[in-house]
Amino acid sequence: MSGIKNLLNIAKSALFASQASVNVASQNVANVNTEGYRKQEAQLVTRSGVKSVQYVLGEGVDVTQIRQRQTKFADQRIYQENTRLGHWKARTRMMEQIEALFTGVGESDLNAKMTDFFNAWEDLSNDPASMEFRTEVEQSTRSLTAKFHDLNTGFNEIRENLNAEISGKVREVNEILYKIHDLNTKIAGLEYSGNMANDLRDQRSRLVRDLSGYMDVNIKDRSFGQIEISYQGVTLLNKDNVFELSTKTISQNNRKNTEIYAQGTKIQVDSGEIGALYAIHENMLDPYQDKLDELAKEIVTQVNNTHEIGFDLYGNLGSYFFEPGKVTAGSIKISDNISNDLRKIAAAGGTHDWGAGIHVTNGPGDNSIALQIAELQSLRVMDNHTTTFEGVYNSIYAEVGFDTAEAKNNQTNYQLLVDQLDNYRESIVGVSLDEEMADILKFQNSYNAAAKLVTAADDMFGTLINMIR
Repeated sequence: MSGIKNLLNIAKSALFASQASVNVASQNVANVNTEGYRKQEAQLVTRSGVKSVQYVLGEGVDVTQIRQRQTKFADQRIYQENTRLGHWKARTRMMEQIEALFTGVGESDLNAKMTDFFNAWEDLSNDPASMEFRTEVEQSTRSLTAKFHDLNTGFNEIRENLNAEISGKVREVNEILYKIHDLNTKIAGLEYSGNMANDLRDQRSRLVRDLSGYMDVNIKDRSFGQIEISYQGVTLLNKDNVFELSTKTISQNNRKNTEIYAQGTKIQVDSGEIGALYAIHENMLDPYQDKLDELAKEIVTQVNNTHEIGFDLYGNLGSYFFEPGKVTAGSIKISDNISNDLRKIAAAGGTHDWGAGIHVTNGPGDNSIALQIAELQSLRVMDNHTTTFEGVYNSIYAEVGFDTAEAKNNQTNYQLLVDQLDNYRESIVGVSLDEEMADILKFQNSYNAAAKLVTAADDMFGTLINMIR
């Protein structure tokens, strides 16, 4: 009797194991297109045998756990490269916006406006007393200053968008952290009792991957399937709490920037999307705007210095042509004194005794000052007298183009690398329909065989009963 009972137990365990294996394979088939899903397998282990008089009888099979296929190394590489991919994606997006500020063609870019400005002075030198040419000088000046203002406004708008985007990304990071914390709690609740929370782990892995796109976080495994997340040694998530990131907007040199804090400590995010936005702030926007301001300042300084030693149509010593206190791209402006009376444009030269305060004009027909200002266009007055106004602008434009191209190339390269890692990971943990269908057929046959084993045990039991009668 005990032998037949053991046979039934073996059959029962085989039925359960086969059914569980078919269920797992079916779950794999159902999730073949689910992003981040890892193939699951029923872990089968032989039951310890029962000792008989002369030998040990087997007791069947147990399903010890439903196990996921793991690729920890590939996962870590994907997180790392996804951080870099997120960085270059964000950088490309922002650099394209900056590049758009400089893509004016023909008469619309700053270089053309500077050329028009100096050409207007050259035209004035042909007829220094002409009100028509003086009007041309004023109009070209207003066009030049307006272009400076437009570029500065464009930079400021991009800066505002950057600050808003950094704050938005921080909020998204906090939302992900809370979702991971919730999954941590659920996973620990299941795995504390010895079960594996495979599907919940898949959901959490997808969230960790999303998080890695924002910043290069450090992930540590903790008890009962939980994870801990930190950045630069500052804990963002542990088994009990989420420590939210926060932002604060500060103003430096009339430019607003956003800072990030974790547990009250300022952190410098230098990776992922958020790191890219910071890099745009510090390495692109600030230097570009500084160079643009320096260009505006030098034009104001050089033109004013020359204009102030000239004479206007009234025979008076020239005043400043640009407002001397407005020397940035956002503030450069023709002086009200000039715009209110174009006769005060100083095109003529003369002689000066600065000590005695004696200044004598060469007359309204003289064009020497107009020529000197026109010649400023070709003089190396920028960067320690190594380049021209045009050269400085072209260097800014070229740098923007180079930085944009670099961002695009790196985005393409890291996208290819992440895709390759995804393909490698998928080859290990992904679901193959052919493999699953073969497993379903295999375990279906195993289930049928186990059912026949039950029938055989029943027949044996009936025979034994009849013999006893």
